[in-house]
Amino acid sequence: MAESHEIIGKKRKKKRSHMQMAKKFARQRSSGNELDKDTYQYLIRVLELMRAGFPTSEEKLMYVQNVYQETVGHEIEYAQNQVGSRVMDSLLKYVNLETIQRLVKALESSLRKLSSNRFASHVLQKIIMVCADRGNRISNISTTEKTTINKTSTEAEDGAADAVIEVKYAEVKIYNDIVLKLSRYYVNNMEEFIFDTYANHVLRTVIECLAGLIENADSEDNKKSMPCLASRRPVVQEYSDLLVQCCDRLQKWPQFLEFGQNEVTSGLVQCVLYSLKDVDSDLTKIIITKISKKCFKPGEDGKLSDIFNTECSIRILEVCLMVATPKSFKKLYKMFFAGNLKHLCLTRSTNFSVQKLLDHCSTKEELEMIFDEVSEYFPEILKQGFTGILASAGNACLRLQIKQGAFVSAIIKLLECGASTQDQMQLVPCTVTLKSLAQLKDLPNDQQPPFNLHGSLMIQAMLQFNKPIKIVNSLLEMNNEELLRLFGDPKGSRILDAFMDSKYIGEKSCEKLFKKLRDTWAELAKSTHGSRCLDKVWAWARMNHKLLIMDELAAAGESLRLTKSGRIIFTKLNLSLFQRSKKEWSESQGKQEKTRALFANIIGNVSEKS
Repeated sequence: MAESHEIIGKKRKKKRSHMQMAKKFARQRSSGNELDKDTYQYLIRVLELMRAGFPTSEEKLMYVQNVYQETVGHEIEYAQNQVGSRVMDSLLKYVNLETIQRLVKALESSLRKLSSNRFASHVLQKIIMVCADRGNRISNISTTEKTTINKTSTEAEDGAADAVIEVKYAEVKIYNDIVLKLSRYYVNNMEEFIFDTYANHVLRTVIECLAGLIENADSEDNKKSMPCLASRRPVVQEYSDLLVQCCDRLQKWPQFLEFGQNEVTSGLVQCVLYSLKDVDSDLTKIIITKISKKCFKPGEDGKLSDIFNTECSIRILEVCLMVATPKSFKKLYKMFFAGNLKHLCLTRSTNFSVQKLLDHCSTKEELEMIFDEVSEYFPEILKQGFTGILASAGNACLRLQIKQGAFVSAIIKLLECGASTQDQMQLVPCTVTLKSLAQLKDLPNDQQPPFNLHGSLMIQAMLQFNKPIKIVNSLLEMNNEELLRLFGDPKGSRILDAFMDSKYIGEKSCEKLFKKLRDTWAELAKSTHGSRCLDKVWAWARMNHKLLIMDELAAAGESLRLTKSGRIIFTKLNLSLFQRSKKEWSESQGKQEKTRALFANIIGNVSEKS
């Protein structure tokens, strides 16, 4: 049996780390604002030490305080240097209130210049994020709790607890005052900063933080195009008031009508839209109306609106769809999409807009109209390779509980696997590769077609439909080698999750799948994604199933330890005890089951299918 955990293909070239780039600049000495050689080398050593870690969190905090003490009198100089900015940015989450106050005081005299600096602007963003984070963690705590302390701990790469910062209740207002003071400065000078690339991003951070879209201070991922709206925090009223004032002033500015034509200003408009959502629905509606009626011309005589002319304006439309009320959504659909879906589906720059249209449609009536039109073009969409539309259509049918049978029939027709009952058994192999039955049959026996992400997402959606029988039968028709390859693949492994979690798939089908996976457990355990699938089945399995799995793992023996995933499974399932004594192992499992049953009302019973 082929080892599914081996990764075949060309290795992607790794990007240089910040440390490698810093050392390169140390040799070239051209890294923005020049620092003297000793200072520059000191800052590089700081980054190296922080990356290596410290024995205790206390030592780490003490070291960070010492580093910031070294910056006294040189804050502006360091902030404008690439490595200096990196040090100040990455260490800010570990400094106390006093240090942040000193840093803000040192920088505020040069805010205008620093906001437009490619390096210093990141430090300003981090100050706002850290202060907003600390000022809005305990907003629901009673004001009578005068000495309440809120601790923030991050998790180090090795899983150990990182340094802990204490935020006293008395400090909360001070942190918020810092945010509000800086925010008012940017709001009052908004017209000056909007068209500057770096200052514009500081302004976006201000708007997001005022809206409660506050990133964790330890987050290193600054590449996200949009924060998670589900993690919006409750914030003090002053934040909300300033946010509404800022956004209202922005939309009343005459130049607002041109913001959709520029990438930098388009990003700011998008930020305003998703920040206002759930904060001020009336102002959100006003801005959407202005964008759709005044910023862009509606399509006439079969021509598309000019909103589709540039990528930056298309992104604004997509965010409008995301934040619109059902009534506004309907107007956007009729104004920009109705009657134009064929062209939009088959054009590279606009097919993502159709995906967003499907993803954020919230009424059955609207989806029915959209689906009826889009499904006609499934063959052409597949030919063009814009298969995200197919996945979005499937998820929309699942979410709104409509057109599910029509979607399955459309996919069967699209992949030409419905001529007979036997052909329908190939629905899953065809869908997960997005190849027709004829294309699969034409492949040489030794050639395995790659799995398609959108195909996998479609199967996951269809498994959760009200009547998933065709997909279930097709999956259970696959042999264990095919299932091993599917579940060991990053794109295919989530299919098993959908199968086990679906409330419309019964116990008998799960039993059949378990039997199909016989002789694959050891191979699944050795791969990253396969071992996760094994975990999923284990959570469902009863003791007789677990014993069968353990017999196979025990037969594999030490070979399990050859991979990281295998070693984890070996330890987690206590395979060494099973090999010594099945009776003792069964008794230990029984104790675990009793403990889990005691706390079932708290943690939920994961082994039961609803």
